[in-house]
Amino acid sequence: MSKGLLLFFSTMLLVSCVKDKSIAVTQIEGFAPDIMGCSCYYAVDEAHFQKQQFIYIDSYETTPAYISINDSLIAVDPKNVQKSEYTLDVEIEEEIQLDQERYHREGTLIITDKNGAVYSTSIYGECGC
Repeated sequence: MSKGLLLFFSTMLLVSCVKDKSIAVTQIEGFAPDIMGCSCYYAVDEAHFQKQQFIYIDSYETTPAYISINDSLIAVDPKNVQKSEYTLDVEIEEEIQLDQERYHREGTLIITDKNGAVYSTSIYGECGC
């Protein structure tokens, strides 16, 4: 019985020491100032996309890309080559050509911070020139 209690309390102590592993991803209102020309911009859904409330923006899959954490615009490397506090995984599950230079895309965005916290959301957006 005492071994069971010791194991229980040891487990509780260990679990209570684990920090909250969440990432406070916030929306980017409009376009980032240095993203011009060809770009990709994604929101969590069509309604947010129409309001230009984006969750991820890049210069057509090149550096820099932008996410917003706690309402602060953070430049990140979309290909995860440069060391950063965050790594990204943009998984495109559907792509529809809208015109000669523009594509509608839907998929999943996964953001992982250096402490192992993971944020995952569906994305709805466009890439084009």
